[in-house]
Amino acid sequence: MPLMRTHIQRSICRTGGSISRPPEEIYREAADIAYYFHWGRQELAEMNGKERQVWLKQINRIHQAQKEQRIKENEAQIKMIQTAKNEETE
Repeated sequence: MPLMRTHIQRSICRTGGSISRPPEEIYREAADIAYYFHWGRQELAEMNGKERQVWLKQINRIHQAQKEQRIKENEAQIKMIQTAKNEETE
């Protein structure tokens, strides 16, 4: 019996009586997790959707912390450059 897939909502599909997200979305999630944590296919295949979401939230948290750190570093560099320019003009 072939699998029948009907789109229920924007990113939810119904396959054989169960509701899941499109395979493309699951592959993207698995690829992101594999890239950042260097986990293999077997580990990722054993994860359910909720567990993938937990790890993706951790990746986002890491990204946010790194972004905030880069912003602080950039602001410090800009301040140093402005101070140096002001000292040159005095």
